[in-house]
Amino acid sequence: MKIKYKKITYVLLSMLLLSTSCEKYLDVNKDPNNPSKISAASRLVGAITTSNGSAMWRGSREVAGLTQYGVTKLTTGSNMAAETWRFTSSYFLWQNAYVFTMPNCVDLIVLGQEEGSPHFVGVGKTLLAMNFGLLADQYGSIIVDDFYDGKSQLNLTPKMQDQETAYKRIDQLLDEAILAFNSTTNATSLNANGGDIMFQGDINKWKRFAWALKARYLNHLSKKTGIYNPAKIIEACGNAFNGDGMDAEFAYLGGGMETDQNPWYSWGGFVLPVGITDPNSALYNPRYFAWSQFFVNMLTSLPVTNAAYQDPRISKIMKPAASDGQYRGLRSGGALAGGQGILANGQAGDATKKNGNDYGRFSNSGFYTSEKSPMPFITYSEVKLIEAEARLRSNDVSGAITAYTEGVKANMRKLGVAPAEINAYWDAIQANGLNAQFSNLTQGLSHIMRQKYITLCLNPETWVDMRRSDFSQAIYGPSLVRPLNLNSVVFDVNNSSQWIRAMVYEGNEQTRNPQAVGDNSEKYRLLTPLWWDKN
Repeated sequence: MKIKYKKITYVLLSMLLLSTSCEKYLDVNKDPNNPSKISAASRLVGAITTSNGSAMWRGSREVAGLTQYGVTKLTTGSNMAAETWRFTSSYFLWQNAYVFTMPNCVDLIVLGQEEGSPHFVGVGKTLLAMNFGLLADQYGSIIVDDFYDGKSQLNLTPKMQDQETAYKRIDQLLDEAILAFNSTTNATSLNANGGDIMFQGDINKWKRFAWALKARYLNHLSKKTGIYNPAKIIEACGNAFNGDGMDAEFAYLGGGMETDQNPWYSWGGFVLPVGITDPNSALYNPRYFAWSQFFVNMLTSLPVTNAAYQDPRISKIMKPAASDGQYRGLRSGGALAGGQGILANGQAGDATKKNGNDYGRFSNSGFYTSEKSPMPFITYSEVKLIEAEARLRSNDVSGAITAYTEGVKANMRKLGVAPAEINAYWDAIQANGLNAQFSNLTQGLSHIMRQKYITLCLNPETWVDMRRSDFSQAIYGPSLVRPLNLNSVVFDVNNSSQWIRAMVYEGNEQTRNPQAVGDNSEKYRLLTPLWWDKN
């Protein structure tokens, strides 16, 4: 027996020595520049970048056609789908957000906790809340608790939670983020590795970003009379962005690779392809060819009365037609064949305008679609317009006008409008009956929602406002009509009050997790209002 124990001891010692020798030998091959675990400071830039490029861009690309910012060129082809509401399960916001974006946010939270740096936790929760909000506002019920937690094995058949639950979790995440930003004990500073490409480590701005999102999602509940709380919204706005230059936005670069450029400028053939010099060529068919007539109307008429007045921002946002120097747009869903759409006063446009040069181009046309145009998450201007709505709904008319005025002027300053032009525009707004109009809820909302449409150019948040306003012409003007060539398989062409309310879940989720997804038919999904969209 003693011999046996000795043999075992020798074997164990030999294995231990061999193991130690192997570890030392293998250590030689460890690459210090490619660690197996990346720090929170090194993950920050990925969480910001993917929140923009994978989620925000993907969530706004087709919605820009739905909300009638951009218009395509041809009446045939897949580019027309978004404008005419032909959404199917091939819409990829869901996959982009859950696979490419939000795991970065979750890992940032986990790493921040492990490393003793709560500020990274705050950033992760702020961005995660924003991404949950983007998903919930387009789909309704989403995966919240069964989503990747950074520690456990992935659940391939996660449960959906309704939008009300998702909104409660969003609010909770933002509260937790704000608390984390208040921490004074951080092992690593937020911008230690230069990863804070948005605020360069300014914790005050990150905290105000979280408060701004909190105000946005609380304000979405305007139809939920038992929940909507203007006082809480106003409080959140007071703690949110409080001046010019405090916007949460993603900055793009010029002269680099296509991925460094604003995607409205470069992606999918927006810029003329090499070898094509004529923009009227059939070979040049970008997703969005020109701005819509509806948007042009927003910028050439005043709220409520629809009196003609050219907003000085129009020259900052879009270019006039090459043929005659006029600002005009195409009717959504009509393409070049449909000619100019309905004008602000309800009259029909000039149907003879069917040449590409009769319209200013969408790409590289101004502040929102140029190579280095920033992609905004939420801005100071939006915060002030949210505050204006909350004050208006709580019968604080003078406070609503003050917040509204600052919100509009802040956007004008951001776009580089000269002070004299801003003052002239505001004189026209006041002469058009501003004070009296704000004494009426619908007319006051006409001001606020039309200005939000302008200041939130190309942002999917516009679709939220339109649904909350039930696509009202009293608010948006007579030119807000459903598109030509409407998807008649789903929508009743004779029912002008029937609008698109939500998106279809992606096909891969439906295939892999059918019990959670439920009825994913276009007829059900596109027509069914979300939780906050029901009175």
